[in-house]
Amino acid sequence: MEKTAEDYMYDDQADERDAAWAESELLKGSRSDAVLSCPQCLVQICFVCQRHARFADQFRALATKHCEIREEELFVYGPSGLLEPKTEATPKHAEVFRLVECSKCQARVGVADADGVYHLFNVVAGM
Repeated sequence: MEKTAEDYMYDDQADERDAAWAESELLKGSRSDAVLSCPQCLVQICFVCQRHARFADQFRALATKHCEIREEELFVYGPSGLLEPKTEATPKHAEVFRLVECSKCQARVGVADADGVYHLFNVVAGM
């Protein structure tokens, strides 16, 4: 029996090889609470993250993919508990966060703190 083009396209081991590659290259043996994607273009931006203890739609991570930190856009948590742009009136002791954007579509996906930890909250979580 002669093989067809469909026979050559089918690979019953492809899923196992893809899962092994993702485990070794993206997760690097770590456990993750979710895989995060940009809400605007849906590109995956984080593979290893931890869900916030109180806010289920917020995550923190040490590394991201397809993200850029905007050094010139600085934010602080205001009296209301929400992120606000840093101004001259901002107290000197306030923790400053830098804006994090998707590098593909420039959607705002979160902020980064001075320690290099990403706080991602405008994301789509999946697994």
